[in-house]
Amino acid sequence: MARKQLAAIDIAKYVSALLVVCIHTFPFIDINETFNTYFIQTVCRMAVPFFFTISGYFFFRKLTNDEEENKELLKRYLFRLLKIYLIWTVIYLPYTIYNYVSAGTGWIGIISYLRNFLLNGSYYHLWFLPALMTGMIIAYFLYQKKGMVFMLKVSLILYFVGYLLNVFAPLWESIPVISFLFRFFTVTITTSRNGFFFAPIFIGIGCLLAKTKRLSGRFSQIALIISFALLVMEVTLYIILGMMRDLTSMYLSLIPTTYFLVNTLLTMKIPYKPTYRSMREDSLLIYTVHILFAVPLLALLPNAHIVVYFLTIALSQGFASLVVKYKKQFPILKELL
Repeated sequence: MARKQLAAIDIAKYVSALLVVCIHTFPFIDINETFNTYFIQTVCRMAVPFFFTISGYFFFRKLTNDEEENKELLKRYLFRLLKIYLIWTVIYLPYTIYNYVSAGTGWIGIISYLRNFLLNGSYYHLWFLPALMTGMIIAYFLYQKKGMVFMLKVSLILYFVGYLLNVFAPLWESIPVISFLFRFFTVTITTSRNGFFFAPIFIGIGCLLAKTKRLSGRFSQIALIISFALLVMEVTLYIILGMMRDLTSMYLSLIPTTYFLVNTLLTMKIPYKPTYRSMREDSLLIYTVHILFAVPLLALLPNAHIVVYFLTIALSQGFASLVVKYKKQFPILKELL
């Protein structure tokens, strides 16, 4: 992959990390609640699908015709993610213990934690890591078994089922018999925004981009604008219907929007600078560490969300810069990346 194309991806990954911070700090809610909702539910909701797609793109580009070699590649990839997940699980353990003790749920809380550790993240924003691992396993074995088209079809079906569960939750809760089944689903799995329903399609899009030719930059840009407009319209529809909730995030328009966004980035040629590599590393660190700062800041400044956002970004970036700067001097810091 040309370094000029890699520059656009690295910059976009960094911006995506900043958007994820928005999701957890609601920066514009004190200024204009409607704008805050639209910004988070459209622009910010593109961040995680983008991360999944880029992960799928780089992984599937490395696959060869040697099945054993591919399996080894998958093992190394999953081991790296698992290591990062476990490390950050330990880091957030004090917050986790405090939350469960405050809730006073006892043994039920422990069972819930074990469920969340496997499916939804040991701490709420860490759901990205187990979802990526699960989604990658599903996408990989579907791809190896029957090829890319089959993998995309199955992933699309899984996403559509997850979309129905995620977006139409208020509807299912209002229908007597179905509400019982839906409550069982929420108690056992909690949400369809996970590695089974959410992640595979975006990882599959990454595979599609890795294995096919690029669309022209101009066409892709126009398609991106149209797709994003459809995303705004879709979000508006759910707001009008009263279906918008905090966890509502599995929009149909996210699929074409993400595809054309990444395709557009892959057609861009930006002179590469060493700074961009640092931005790539910073993006993961900002994503994982920002809640460590956001939680106490939101408690201290509950009516100053925009201030909390910028302080969280500043502290997270400071942490990321220190890790990147001293990782050679202190090799243990490399385990965070």
